[in-house]
Amino acid sequence: MSKLDAISRKANKEIEKLAKKQLETSKIPSIPVMPEDFGAFNEMIGLPKNPNTGKPTEILNYQIEYFGAIREYHKVILNKSRKIGATETALRSIAYNCFGRYAGHNVMIVAGNRQAQADEFLERFCELFNDGFVDLKGNEFSFSDIIVSRRKSQVEFWNGTKVSTYSARPESLRGPEDVVCVYISEAAHINLVDDSKVYNALHPNVANISDADFIIESTPNGKRGFFWELFTRDNEYFKLEQSYDVSLGKLISKKFIESEKKNPTIDFEQEYCSAFTSSLNSVFKEEDVRFVEKDINRYDDLD
Repeated sequence: MSKLDAISRKANKEIEKLAKKQLETSKIPSIPVMPEDFGAFNEMIGLPKNPNTGKPTEILNYQIEYFGAIREYHKVILNKSRKIGATETALRSIAYNCFGRYAGHNVMIVAGNRQAQADEFLERFCELFNDGFVDLKGNEFSFSDIIVSRRKSQVEFWNGTKVSTYSARPESLRGPEDVVCVYISEAAHINLVDDSKVYNALHPNVANISDADFIIESTPNGKRGFFWELFTRDNEYFKLEQSYDVSLGKLISKKFIESEKKNPTIDFEQEYCSAFTSSLNSVFKEEDVRFVEKDINRYDDLD
């Protein structure tokens, strides 16, 4: 038995005990019996649609790798290319765990610089259950069976799990208790000079649950900010890098990539190759700036 399987089985026993207790106080007719396999779970609730064809597409190997890293390491930072379906994978990972490890706890999704942007993520999350599903025992569950309460910035599952969305404003991130998962989308693109305030507000929220997930995901945005610092330094996070090539010919076409390489308005290496080059908000490019050590002899022009 692999380490990952052992972790999963131990978690499932605890989840079963919790689910039976929650069933006693819930209006749901029975406990949904869900697959342990992530791919099978997604087949049950409905596969994601390929952006090129509009047809359902199976969960890809690199998406399974991302999910597996979260389940095994809990503290994960993903340095990613655009257009590889990373956000979709993270939301589906959260959905999977809401039926198990996250049951009865709070989940925080932090996205965008405005609450309206964050709430779009909740809309995407809810869409995963729009059509309902049939579980492994043949029981049918509708959206309202699974999601018993839905507000603009929060949904509650039948088992008491609450998923809430927040914009990346430090003052709004300190309050939640009993947080089992924090997911930060596009962490390198928070519109603050000092974005460490966002991270510092969020990090203590998972202190009380030993196996809580803290997921940080982004395309790079220069050699600055907490995303760059955490990804390039030794710390508690498992580092995962997924450039465009993991999805070439799958979600990303070769024609599209060739077109993007010729696009003068983007930094291709940063947007698609997971390279930390220069911030799009920088006044100067990194290669145009050089450090020269020199003694200062005059101070009259310094404030």
